[in-house]
Parts: sequence; structure tokens; C-alpha cells
Amino acid sequence: MRRLLVTLCAFLPLLAGCSGVPADPPIQVVITNPFPSDAIQVGAAPYTLHATVTNDPQGRGVIWSLTQANTNCSPDCGTLVSTDSPSFGAIYTPPSVAPQNQQVNLSAISVANHQQLYSFIFTIIPPIAVSITNKFDSTVASGPAVVVNASVLHDAAGAGVTWALTANGATCSPACGTLQPAAAPSFSARYTPSSTTPAGANASPTITATSVTNSSASDSCNFTVRNPLSLFKGHFAFVLRGYDLTGAPTVVAGSVNSDGNGNITDGEIDYNNDGGILNIPAPTTGTYTVDNSFNGTTKVVLEISSFTFPGTNIDLKFRFFLSADGQRGRMIEIDGSGFLNAGTIQLQDSSALGSKPSGNFAFGLDSDAPVGGRVVSVGQLVLGSSGITGGTIDQSEAGAASPIYAAAPISPASVAAPDANGRGTFDILVNGIPSQYAYYIVDSAHFLLIQIDRGLQTGTVQTGKAIAQKTLTADSVNATSVLQLTGMDEPTGTSTVGPAVIIGVLSTSSGNAFSLTFDSNDIGTILTSHLASGSIASFDPATGRAVLSSPGGFNSGFVDSAVMYLYDQAAGFFIDTDISTPPGTPVDQTMTNNAWSGTFVPRIGSSFTAQSLSSNTVAGFGGSAAPTVPNFDLGVTLNSSAGTYVAAGDLNSLPSQDNAATDFQFSGTFQILNSSLGHGVVTLPASFFGDFTSGTTVKASFYMIAPNQFVLIGVQSGLYSGVAFFDPQ
Repeated sequence: MRRLLVTLCAFLPLLAGCSGVPADPPIQVVITNPFPSDAIQVGAAPYTLHATVTNDPQGRGVIWSLTQANTNCSPDCGTLVSTDSPSFGAIYTPPSVAPQNQQVNLSAISVANHQQLYSFIFTIIPPIAVSITNKFDSTVASGPAVVVNASVLHDAAGAGVTWALTANGATCSPACGTLQPAAAPSFSARYTPSSTTPAGANASPTITATSVTNSSASDSCNFTVRNPLSLFKGHFAFVLRGYDLTGAPTVVAGSVNSDGNGNITDGEIDYNNDGGILNIPAPTTGTYTVDNSFNGTTKVVLEISSFTFPGTNIDLKFRFFLSADGQRGRMIEIDGSGFLNAGTIQLQDSSALGSKPSGNFAFGLDSDAPVGGRVVSVGQLVLGSSGITGGTIDQSEAGAASPIYAAAPISPASVAAPDANGRGTFDILVNGIPSQYAYYIVDSAHFLLIQIDRGLQTGTVQTGKAIAQKTLTADSVNATSVLQLTGMDEPTGTSTVGPAVIIGVLSTSSGNAFSLTFDSNDIGTILTSHLASGSIASFDPATGRAVLSSPGGFNSGFVDSAVMYLYDQAAGFFIDTDISTPPGTPVDQTMTNNAWSGTFVPRIGSSFTAQSLSSNTVAGFGGSAAPTVPNFDLGVTLNSSAGTYVAAGDLNSLPSQDNAATDFQFSGTFQILNSSLGHGVVTLPASFFGDFTSGTTVKASFYMIAPNQFVLIGVQSGLYSGVAFFDPQ
């Protein structure tokens, strides 16, 4: 506390001594009760100050003043009113709003001698402010507990807050959940939702934090307690691919309409089992359940009960973890049929379901039919009011001497309008040969594709998707992308096939030069942080078609040539266009088309650390180029500070492996190895890669796309792998 006591000059007693006349003692002024801690709060109660004046025989008291920079500042800095006359007291009333300059000088000045005064400087503290720092809009009944935090500013007492849980102003616990405050001084409370969905006002409770020091300072969080079933509501389109009991390729696509109360009220599904075409027409009906018990991730189990596989009593069942916004998930089939299908599910835009797609679309398709004859396609579809008006297609087959199509024109064809589920049909007509597809609208810029004929020309069983192309320029190829590819290969000396996968960072600059840092697992042979380079030999912004050239790339674990179709800056579909050389070709010139196909998407961020992995993710494995790679759907919680994770999910594999397992949990570790590349490693159960006997964990490699988003492959020598996709929850 700064104080100022002014007295007469110290040499006055000496002068008095010289004259022989004793001097009167100097007047002294003291404020006996200045503000505690030299501070007072805006809006605080008036405070009475007391002054004493000694050596003032006339008792004339003091004059009170409030100043800033020697200038009267009242009333902005408060008011000071004498309580008596002569004055030895005053009442200070703080302002209702803190002034810009919060430092104030308060003085009591002797009336008898204005040079005698007592001053102190104090601070006007802004009003106490309470804020709940992590408000939420909704939660679900039986969901995980939430710790709610409060911040209290300008509370010199540091007394914290009290907590209340109410509905319509009345206490509602336990019907609306429970609220457990932390010990005093409390700045947090743990809210646990009710085990059942509340009714009436209890479904919209309020959490209130109120300052202990000033009960007029508070903040509230209003939220709803939802039925967990409502998290999966609306029209959803899905596409999956995989294998049947015999190892023959299968593909599935469809749409379901969930009512938010556990029922599938409508839908339609297409199933292509190695050319065995099955349409499950509307109305497809069934039920679903929702489980939020694993760290708040939303897991859906979906059953289509209106259909059973011919000759059985087995109906269709799917499992997936849904994103927090309820719009996307990674999905697998587990129903006892022996089918191993995996893919994605997405919320459909209901306003787009009744309109045929229109505009320019890039598309990617792949097929593993027949086994060992993988066929992959990319291209552009031009769609107008009359249907398909043009486009181009590139198509390759594993082991073929040359690509099937190279920038082949797509002929005009009609497009059947979509039904209420967003399903329509059209033919992709190339060189007079039609291939029939069903499409399912996701939104006006995106639809899913499934082949619904027998693929008689090449035996294809194709699925994929098409995405509307944005305006492309010569610069559209220049950026840094994350690439993921799946292909197939044959172990030396055998006629069997296995999966080959690549993930990595593809950087293109100057319109034609590219570099690739990648990891690969080619039927158990591992490359990590491997390099390839080359050029973009040509790029046509009108079609989005780019030709990639990498001489010697095949012998370095990549490709010599590939074709990409872009739909946006550094984003699109990719296939292998290598030739396959005949037997007897010199080893250093040998090349085989591995039917690589996949996608590349822009990388968001230039550097990644462990902090880039710090939340819930949803993940999916499977649908690879061989049935020996199991299918998984996962919810994963990442702990960046510890470099660990916990996960829960479901597995489906061959009967000769472990068949199906549901609702299992496991944990592991992760580490970023190269921050600029976003390259890291993670430990996973060996069963992810088909090893169900060792009970060990193995290494996998990943490349970051964005925070909490990455692609992953296994890098344990001798174990096959597919590509896994991890997305923010």
C-alpha cells in the first residue's frame, strides 16, 4: 500500500530552538482504514473511510478528494461524500463501470493546513465475471460424463463458484442427470447424463455456475439430453466391397432411412456377388441400436430384417462408428453370412435426392473380379439434363500387357432419375460396350456407384464414387497431397494373389515435377520412407486428366506410369497404367501392372506433432485386394501427452482365421517420426493383419492428412495389409 504523509520541514524545530520559543507540533493526517489490498471492486457496497487529524487545535477536519493525474476524476472513478462537518469521515461508492484508468488517488487534506494530507493509491477492479468455458449444446442419455469448467475473473477472494442443475428453474436431478462439484473453492463439476432419456422440461436442463463472492455474477449452459437413437437419423447412403465365403468378390451399395427412434423405415440395397446381381427393393426395413459407452463415440449396429440371404434365415447386419456430427462413418458387414465387406456410410442431403446429377464429375472404380484379375478405372463423366453427354475413361487390369482404356471417350447415354432413396441407374458406354451402374446420391456434388451387370467383358464387380469437379487450372496439380493406393501382387513361384498397399506424401511443383515419400507393404515385403520422383507428363484442366511418369518407378516399388483425374486442387483418383512385360524380359526391365488404385487429397498443415493426435477418431480397415486382410470398424481415443491410445470396435475375418468378434477393446502407442512429412508409427494387434495366433502387437505406419486424420498400413515383414482410414470423430 502506497501512502503519502506530508509534514512541515524537518528544520522548523531548529529554528524554534534558535528563537527560544517552542514550535507547535505539526498537523498530521491519517486515514485509518484504507481499502484492503489497495483495491475495491466495481459495484461493491459503499465503503466508509475514517481520518484522524492530530495537532489541529481547532479541529477543522479534512477535505476529501479523488484524482487521477492530479485531476478530479469523480464520478467516473467513483464518488466520495463527507459524512460530517467538520469532516473526519467519507463514504466512497465505486463506479458501476471500471474506468479506463483503474488507478485512483484518494486523499484526505487538512483544512487547517493544505500541505498536510494523507493519500493512498488504489485499483478499481472490474466486476467479477463468471464463464463456463466448455459449454455444450447436447448430450445423450447414458452417455459419458462431462467435466464442466468455470473461469472466475477479478475475484480477489478466489472463492470459486457454486453449481446448480435445473430445468425450468427447478432442481431436476436425477431425472435430468447428476452434477458433482469439485471441492471448494470449486471451478469444475462433473455432469453425468441420466441413464434413460428424460421427458418434458427435464430433457432441456441448465447448468449454472455462480460466484461465491458475488451471487449476481453467474453463467449458464443450456443443453438437451437426447435419445441416443436420434444420433443416427435421416437418409444414409453406403458402399462396401469385399468377398464372399468362397473368396469371390462382392460389392454392396444402398440407402437406408432411419427415424431417430431405432427403426429403419425405408431403403434400397444393391448386392453384386461376383456377377450374381441382387436388388433389395424399397421399402427395406429394419432396426438399429446406438451405443455411446466408449468415450462418447457413437457406435451403430444396423439390421435389415426385411431381407434374408436366399436359402437361409440370415439377414443383413452392419456395424460402424459415426462421426460426432452424425454425417459419416466407416462400416463393416457382420451378420453370420461369411461375407467380408467394408466401406463407408454418409448422410444424404434430402434436398438433392430427387434430382439427377448434373455437371462434370471425376470418378474412381475398382474391382477384384475375377480373383487375380483386379480391374481399376478412373475418368470423367459429363452429365446434363439429357443424361451422360460425354466424358473419358482410363482402365487397367492387373497383369495385362497394356491398359484396357487410355483416355477412351464415354458415349452419350440416358440417366434414370433417382427414386425417393436417391437411387438411379445409367450405363457407362465405351466403344459400344455398356456397363450398367446404379448410383446413390449423397449430395449434389457426390454420388456412389455400384456395377449391376455381370461385367461380361472383363468380369468386373466394381464400386466407387464420383465427385463434382471444381474449376481446374494448370496450377491445380501443384500442391502437397497424401496418397493411398491398393493393388495386388503374386508371391514368387505361386499363382495366388495378395494385397499390395502404398501410403505417402506426394508433392508436385512447377506444373510438372513431383516427388513422393512413401511406405509400402507388397504382400509382406516392406519399404518405409522410400523415395520416388518424376513428372506430370500432361494435364488437361478441361477433363482433370493428368498423366504421371516415373521412369524406373516400378523397380523402386512405385509405378512407371499412372493416370489421375482431379476434382479439386491436388485431389482426385489414381490408377496404375504400367504395362506388363512378357516372360523372358531382362530383370531390370521387368514390369507388371499391379492394378494400383486409390485417392490423393490435399494435406492440411505443413508440420505435425503428437499434439496433432489428441482426440477421438473413427477408423475403418478392410475391403482390400485379398480376403485374408480382416475388416475392422473402430472408435479410437488418442492421448497426445502420453503417446498412447485406447480403441474399441468389431472385427470380421475368414472362418479359417478368427471369424467375427464384436465389442472388443485394446490399446497401444504412437509416435511422430517426421513432423514435416506427418509420418509416424503406431502399435496394433497382429490380428489386424491376419495373424490370429501370436497374440502380439506389430508396427504400422501412418501419414497425416490433417489433425486427427491419417491413413495407415501395416509394416510388419511377412504380414499382409490393407489401407486403414482414420478420421476425426
